[in-house]
Amino acid sequence: MGELLDFYKGMDLSFLQQCQEEGMVLRDFDGAPRDPLQLAKECGVNAVRLRLWNSPEHVPESGGYCSLPRTLEMGRKIKEAGLDFLLDFHYSDYWADPAQQRKPKDWEGLSQEELEQAVFRFTRDSLLTLKEGGAMPDMVQIGNEIRSGMLFPNGEAPDFRGLARLVNAGIRGARAAGGPGLQVMIHLDQGGRYFYLEEWFDRAMENGLEDFDVIGLSYYPFWHGTFADLKESMEKLAARYRKPIILAETAYAWRITPQGFIDRAQERIAGFPASPEGQRRVLELVMNISASLPGRMGRGIFYWEPFCVPRSGVGGWAENMGLLREDGSLMEGMRAFSFTRGQYRGGRTAKVYQPEELTAPVGGEISLPAQVRVLHFDGTLHSLPVAWENGGETACARPGRRLFQGRAEGLEEPVRLWVTVQERAPQAENLLQDPNWDEGFVRWDMEKSGVDVAAELRPEFVDPFPAPPRNTLRVESRRNFRFSLSQSVPVQPGRYRLEAEYQGADTTNVDVKLFLEGCGSRAEAVVHPTEHEWQRIAVELEAEAPGVLRAGLRISSPPVYGCVRRFALRRAEEKEE
Repeated sequence: MGELLDFYKGMDLSFLQQCQEEGMVLRDFDGAPRDPLQLAKECGVNAVRLRLWNSPEHVPESGGYCSLPRTLEMGRKIKEAGLDFLLDFHYSDYWADPAQQRKPKDWEGLSQEELEQAVFRFTRDSLLTLKEGGAMPDMVQIGNEIRSGMLFPNGEAPDFRGLARLVNAGIRGARAAGGPGLQVMIHLDQGGRYFYLEEWFDRAMENGLEDFDVIGLSYYPFWHGTFADLKESMEKLAARYRKPIILAETAYAWRITPQGFIDRAQERIAGFPASPEGQRRVLELVMNISASLPGRMGRGIFYWEPFCVPRSGVGGWAENMGLLREDGSLMEGMRAFSFTRGQYRGGRTAKVYQPEELTAPVGGEISLPAQVRVLHFDGTLHSLPVAWENGGETACARPGRRLFQGRAEGLEEPVRLWVTVQERAPQAENLLQDPNWDEGFVRWDMEKSGVDVAAELRPEFVDPFPAPPRNTLRVESRRNFRFSLSQSVPVQPGRYRLEAEYQGADTTNVDVKLFLEGCGSRAEAVVHPTEHEWQRIAVELEAEAPGVLRAGLRISSPPVYGCVRRFALRRAEEKEE
């Protein structure tokens, strides 16, 4: 216990006990059975993170794991292996994250003052138990991903006064048990979105947040912004608050399967292939971004739950997000943990962002992009001019799919752009009334979970000016929220297709769905938001009889924003394929 490590190459192994008791055997690259902690250490891992639930026995789904006795048992092994130990206080009997911060059952009904005392005592007494048992952590988190607050409703943002008092109680409990040498982390999600993080820390500090030692962030590239966003966010946080920063949670997929944790749309948002090599590349990239911060303010990463194996019919995280194959042997991503600051690659190319595929009409012209974006290992983005082959011929003479190739100076791989050329087709009538909200929401049904939910129309003027604006609906809230927007349309039997465009932030438990329901059927499409481009989403439904279709969008989310535009409901058979 004491100073921070120069660079954390950590793992959250909170599931390890459960996986081993269910029969998992960890194997090295050659397939030989090994002790998990010793093998991890040999591969370069120097720290382990564990979560602690108050009384998981109150929640049958927990299996009783992550209790204090089990944490003590695992913590001893971590310390005996010579690894640093980060303890994550959830202050809940089960999961706590941006969408759910439930009080422990034993704390229900406590007043604010009583709740603060409970937080103080639980933190102090848990740490004293671990200290006496030879498993004292080197660092503790006061709450898990607490950007939306903790111990709802007492510590739910935007009540930062109540939240700061509860966090302070945890900090005091940690200091009482561990003294000044125990490192204290504040952990938030949205690692790549500085505007959320700045607001949180400023508001918490204005309301008396006590001094802490480390900023912890969650960063998943399919949820929390681009790698360039992460770079910018970490640099600004370090400059403004003068605290070292650790990515307390990060991970990436090694494959895409129907039951896996992320899908093709999220793979596209992340920008790297879901493959063993792609997984390793992402890990190396986030380590390099952390190492790039001035003054060694970037202190490394913790991979969330890498030691889990896919099991038939189970799906979820273990299906495609761990670092183990089905037989328990290590995959290529594990080699990323050999990283040291001396291996920092800085200005070397990590990825070339190939241009997005285009669609053009027969007889039209294609405007080829003049530049291509390149991501370096330090997280910075650069644009390089492209020289296109074929003399820049861009006419679309006939239908089909066409490949354009070019070269950018300094890049070995060619730049490729696919263009689909197709005949123009008449578009079917949009059955929705006022889909651009020119009359406001009078023709739409809107439901909000509370007064904090803001639904605002933002006009965008497009050529030829002064054409009427194209409206975007922006929805956001300062606390966890639900929102729906829908319209009911009379229809005849047939197949119908609802489309819209969506853009926004994402994180744990953001649930956005486009839906159609009625006429004896129901269908929905899951939306995976990204704030850097509009996602075109669609859902189809077969109306079996005349009736009324309800078409719309539902959002259930922690405090992030979402934008939607261009709603259209059409007969599917009339729509251009």
